[in-house]
Amino acid sequence: MRAVILSIGTELVSGLRLDTHSRDVARALTAIGIEVARHVTADDVEADIAAAFRAAVAEAEIVVATGGLGPTLDDCTREALAAVAGAPLEENAAAREHLEAWARSRGRTLSPSNLRQALLPRGAAVLPNPVGTAVGIELRVGRARVFCLPGVPAEMARMLAEEVLPRLRAAAGPRATLVRTLRTYGVPESVVGERLADLMAPGRRPHVGTALAGGMIDIHIYASGDTDEVRRLLDADAAAVRARLGDAVFGEGDEALEAALAALLAARRATISLAESCTGGLVAAKLVGVPGISAHFLEGVVCYADESKVRTAGVPEDLIRARGAVSEPVARAMAEGIRARSRADCGLGLTGIAGPSGGTPEKPVGLVWFAVADAAGTDAAREVFAGDRELIRERAANYALNMLRLRLMRQEAPEPRL
Repeated sequence: MRAVILSIGTELVSGLRLDTHSRDVARALTAIGIEVARHVTADDVEADIAAAFRAAVAEAEIVVATGGLGPTLDDCTREALAAVAGAPLEENAAAREHLEAWARSRGRTLSPSNLRQALLPRGAAVLPNPVGTAVGIELRVGRARVFCLPGVPAEMARMLAEEVLPRLRAAAGPRATLVRTLRTYGVPESVVGERLADLMAPGRRPHVGTALAGGMIDIHIYASGDTDEVRRLLDADAAAVRARLGDAVFGEGDEALEAALAALLAARRATISLAESCTGGLVAAKLVGVPGISAHFLEGVVCYADESKVRTAGVPEDLIRARGAVSEPVARAMAEGIRARSRADCGLGLTGIAGPSGGTPEKPVGLVWFAVADAAGTDAAREVFAGDRELIRERAANYALNMLRLRLMRQEAPEPRL
């Protein structure tokens, strides 16, 4: 079966709000073996929504629409669906009872606008909404089953999980479309493409594709068919990707670099401290988002000014005067200084020019020096990142996390505690 996902809302069309519903619905449908053919976004205009419905029901067996079920006049999904189905709107007893029960539980009186939400196309089934006023709609239009869900995220997610997916699983049968995602950092996209060229060949099953964001490359492996067979195919390709990309693979699914680093810190029973300049504490912020990191992250300082580098990280003043704050020796001194100050196993120093001003031909905007110090010594690295201030800081923070990760990977795991 094929599906079309329809997201309704002027705020989505205009870009005022990001459409995450299409992503969530697509993932859920794909997981039960329903192929998603298209994502469509429509304005809060009845004629536009109706046109989107007509095209969708002509193309697919499943249509899932989100938004436009509220009580205001610009909520016209019901009217558009009724027009396409050739079924007049009429008050649905179950929908009215839901609204009345909602009002009674809050000591309120239903307004005429609220009662609009009880109007459904004739023949439609109600999808209960346990957390809001807008009931969902299921209606067959020609060969297509149309599901209309509220746009409020909590209401949409619950109705999708509890009402729509159970109804579709039986129709989808034993087939499944599964996705395995391996996350990588540190290998250019061109190199990834070369190493995985045979896996990414057109028409091959499973299908292997890449997606680049923030310096990280995700390897997506897709396969459809019998669930057990699909899992075997995904496992085989995932093993091949890991073998070919090595330490560049840091995790799977939605795992972030900071989570991969935290897992290594736990495995090594190691501690770290940070001295950040141009990232302004972004590396620390990423780390403290990982539960349990307090057992390993001892200290983080933002030594932005030169005086702070001297005072908090122990960088010699004459070193900054001689080489400049953005330099390899200063990054090394920051890493070694914060490690000594905190008595951590590992220290990171990071200093750079995030822009948009402050660069020179010798030290351009985007230049960042990194250093990692531990008992084995200190390593330094230089990178020049492209982009605006925000992107440079994000890329520098990710690079620092990965540098720490690779350093820890070279260390031997401690003997198990008895």
